[in-house]
Amino acid sequence: MDLYSIPPILSSIILFILFLMGLFKSRGSRTNLLFAFICLLGCLLNMDKAILTIVERGDTAIRISRVDHAFLVFIIPLYLHFTIMVTGQKRWLTVVKILYFVSFCLIPLTQHRLYLTGVQRFFFGFFAISGPLFYVFGLFSAISLFLSLFLLFKGLKEEKSSIKKTRIKYIILSFGLAAFVNHFDVIVMKGIEIYPIGNFVFIPMSLLGYAIFKHDVMEWKIFLNRGIIFTVLFLVSIGFFIGVASLIKGLLGGAVGQEIPYITAMVLTFLLIYLAKERFQAFFIHLLQQGFIKNQKAIKELSYEILSLFDIEEIKERIKKRLYDMFSLEHCDIKMVPRSQDEPFYFLNEKEEMWARGFRLAIGIPSKEYPSLILLGEKKDLSLFTEGEIEMLTILANHTALAFDNAHAYRKLQEFSSTLERVVEERTKALIQSESLAAVGRLAAGVAHEMNNPIAGVMSTLEYHIDHLEGKEELKEDLIFSLNELKRVRDIVRSLLDAARQKESMDSLVDIHGPIDDTLRILAPQLKKSGVTVEKSYNAKKSIITGDASRLCQVFINIIKNGIDSLGEGGGKILIQTENPSAEKVICSIKDNGSGIKKEIIKDIFKPFFTTKEQGKGMGLGLFIAHEIIKRHGGDIGVESKEGEGTTFTLSFPCHS
Repeated sequence: MDLYSIPPILSSIILFILFLMGLFKSRGSRTNLLFAFICLLGCLLNMDKAILTIVERGDTAIRISRVDHAFLVFIIPLYLHFTIMVTGQKRWLTVVKILYFVSFCLIPLTQHRLYLTGVQRFFFGFFAISGPLFYVFGLFSAISLFLSLFLLFKGLKEEKSSIKKTRIKYIILSFGLAAFVNHFDVIVMKGIEIYPIGNFVFIPMSLLGYAIFKHDVMEWKIFLNRGIIFTVLFLVSIGFFIGVASLIKGLLGGAVGQEIPYITAMVLTFLLIYLAKERFQAFFIHLLQQGFIKNQKAIKELSYEILSLFDIEEIKERIKKRLYDMFSLEHCDIKMVPRSQDEPFYFLNEKEEMWARGFRLAIGIPSKEYPSLILLGEKKDLSLFTEGEIEMLTILANHTALAFDNAHAYRKLQEFSSTLERVVEERTKALIQSESLAAVGRLAAGVAHEMNNPIAGVMSTLEYHIDHLEGKEELKEDLIFSLNELKRVRDIVRSLLDAARQKESMDSLVDIHGPIDDTLRILAPQLKKSGVTVEKSYNAKKSIITGDASRLCQVFINIIKNGIDSLGEGGGKILIQTENPSAEKVICSIKDNGSGIKKEIIKDIFKPFFTTKEQGKGMGLGLFIAHEIIKRHGGDIGVESKEGEGTTFTLSFPCHS
């Protein structure tokens, strides 16, 4: 064995390894099986070339070549068959079947003298010489090769997935290089003495094998960052080995044994690889990963930048814009999900909705408050995401989660601050109201003191006559009614005091329709005098509430009297409706078609001492007291009004369960 045997031996070894890998991975994959057979045929061809460099007899060399070419003819259909499986162009399978038949027919021709006329000895050893029938094989081989390249380029143009496009690019490159180096062997077969370039076919086949098996045909950067280091080291070591061996043989000549130069060159080669491997690898990684290092720095800066932002949408937009520019993406988005993902990242498949929208990779953002996904589409240069890039994006996602949670905490702090300011404002208003009510309370206490004694005297007189009046039932009923009204006056005075002192004593079950009817009975003379008609529509099925009937009556008196005042002397209509919007609530609406309330003052009508009436006709406490009574009943009051069209008061109370 000499130096000329090394390339074909290396090619056969690497192709045999690829054959075993393809065979091992062929379970359920016809593509891998076809690749394995292609590698096996390449292995046999290079074994033939390696043996031809060391055999001494021409007849032995021609027999070996004929056996090898008997199998080599099947490379014609195998290349095309493999291409069809990769591109999915299965309508060409009929052509593959024809080429398999042609290959079987070529087997006996390979043993004829007109196929290989013999062998010729060159400086590197024997090599087969082609005959006219050999070009029949060459013709069909060229047809198969051109069809394969046509289908590959067609698939590259039509394919939309970057993964499949990258796979096709690898195959085109490997086929192109393999065809390029193998066709130089035809020159040698014509008898021209040059070293067969086809002996270096292991280089393109190693590229294809690495792409298919190691990374399932990943992008160029992965190959350059990892595979090319091994390849360059391998080639450098071979060159160093050959150069050292040749130098030793040239210097020492026959002074040493034949094997000494090769052993010495091998030892020095191992020493070179051992001592220079780390520096060599670091140099190539730095050279080949400049883009990766640039992106790594950009993502680090982006991570720090988003941590200073406190708006979720701004963080999202900043990240999307940077990732678009950094990786030249076709699509990029950040989508909220119900919960954090178990996996830090995953590749989308064609069955998922996000795939149809152009996304291929999802990176989980493990935020407690806003769990999300960074969705990345294909790169515009059709390359894929490397492991290093995915790791960088995962770190960015973790920083994004922290930024989201910080923004959420900041927003909560702002809301708390705003709420605190609102509470302070409300408490200040309440304090002012409290001072106002204190004045009302002092006034009411004096009025009550002056009124209670005469009211009590009149009530005692009425009670006496009611008990001793006989035979005059009609008069007795009037006296009872008068007594009840005096009691109501007493309760109103007490209600005024309670409103000022913020007391609560509502623990009776009251049908809301009762206080309404009592109010209308009290106001009947005033309604008749003003010509106002009242229409009732009691639609509420559940009208029982927990409260105080006299206070509710006071509420309805204040609201309906305001309606009568807004209608004036010309009469009008007041509509009172009740209904249940839900089983837990009863609503009473009181609507008039009077003059309405001006828009600019409607917000003030429930404030104490606010009135639009002339001086002496109102103190501005009626609606305020009504509002306070309704609030203490757990209810709510609202008002809608249009000037010149009328006003509607809506009272809402929780139903008794």
